[in-house]
Amino acid sequence: MSEPQSAPSVRKLVREAPDPADPAFVAKLQQAANLANENCDRAMALAQALSAQLREAQDRINELEREADELVDHLRVETEAAVAKLQSDADARVERIKREAEERTFRLEHEAANRVVRAQGELAQAKQRADQVKADADARIERIKAEADERVARAQAEADGRLDRVRAEIEGHFSRLEADLAEAERRAGRAEQWLVRIRREVDGQLMPSLTAVHNRLTPPEVD
Repeated sequence: MSEPQSAPSVRKLVREAPDPADPAFVAKLQQAANLANENCDRAMALAQALSAQLREAQDRINELEREADELVDHLRVETEAAVAKLQSDADARVERIKREAEERTFRLEHEAANRVVRAQGELAQAKQRADQVKADADARIERIKAEADERVARAQAEADGRLDRVRAEIEGHFSRLEADLAEAERRAGRAEQWLVRIRREVDGQLMPSLTAVHNRLTPPEVD
């Protein structure tokens, strides 16, 4: 605050231009010189202080720059390490996932192969069962066919036997009918012979008597 006030006082003293021999003027000049020196000293001290502060600030700036560079380098190193770690972790995770995928694929392929083998075994067993069922069915069909053939043969034999019996019965009945017919024909012949004989006897004995009776019963004709 004193330096801005001292400069106008010196200019005021110069403008007044008093007598140089005046003690008061000399005293004022001395006071003004002293004041100027003090102001100059304060200005120098302030300049030195500001210069020192500037150097300290520059040193602080340089230190901060070094710290910033160190921090940047540290951050760069940490970042590179972090990136490397992340890359390593990512690679490890990819490898683990790939290995797990390969293991899972191998396991699935193994399970699929086992299922195929089991399916083939079950198919073979089913085929064997089907073949066995077919064989049993064929055997049963053959047995049923044999039984049917046997039944047909028995039925045919029974039918043939019955037919033979019926034929024999028919032939016997026909033979009896032929015998009866022959007997009837013989009886008819004997009856015819008896009728001829009777007719002859009737013609020889009864006809004259019948003629005489007829003549007696018939009246004579009148002319």
